[in-house]
Amino acid sequence: MTGLPSSSPPRPPRGCFVTGTDTGVGKTVVTAALAVCLRRRGLSVGVMKPVETGCGAGLPGPSDADRLRAGAACDAPMDLLSPYRFAAPLAPLAAARQAGVVVSVDRIVQAYRRLAARYPAILVEGAGGLLVPLTDRDDVRDLIERLALPVVLVGRCALGGVNHALLTIEALRARGIPLLALVLNRQAPYRAASDEAVQLASTVELLKERNGVPVIGPLPYLDSLAVMEREGVSELSRDPGIEALADLLNRARP
Repeated sequence: MTGLPSSSPPRPPRGCFVTGTDTGVGKTVVTAALAVCLRRRGLSVGVMKPVETGCGAGLPGPSDADRLRAGAACDAPMDLLSPYRFAAPLAPLAAARQAGVVVSVDRIVQAYRRLAARYPAILVEGAGGLLVPLTDRDDVRDLIERLALPVVLVGRCALGGVNHALLTIEALRARGIPLLALVLNRQAPYRAASDEAVQLASTVELLKERNGVPVIGPLPYLDSLAVMEREGVSELSRDPGIEALADLLNRARP
């Protein structure tokens, strides 16, 4: 037969799931900066924070979902960007139980698919670390499997960073989840004339030796990022590490 439209499915969007070795390691900073970098390259970017806690009316400052939305200039409705938002600053399952809500992974997957149909690039940021429970049965790792996204792992440069990163990488590999890169992020100013210089260099060296995936960073500490100011995110988006991460994401596109 001739003249019929192709029945092949649309090409999946490029994208990744950004998780962390712990809470407070800089997942939102990295995700927002990567969104800005991809936009500068001409891509329309969708972002998602499936479950967020410690946010809502009356609480100080913008939420992580608000920050991601600003970085990506994403105009999708908030119920797609962040289907579950809880005021209590607790782990997702605990916050959901306190609110009397049962989180549905199916609902999150449907929201992701709607975003994926709208944007050629999708960045999803998790909550806390890889094994944080979302429901009575599912954790963040289970959600990553459902979304079928490669992972960007954000870790810290401080003491303990090697163990936390390698444990998370081992948990990803146990499920066969692809890891694009380990991004090392600074949470405090760097003091070059101190023992910190030796500690930081040894952390980077050991992680490059032991994990078998690209190690990006350490990313610079910027005062403006402490409060997620737009200028700081824009500056970080031009860092060679974020540019390298964008290159990896482009090459990993299905």
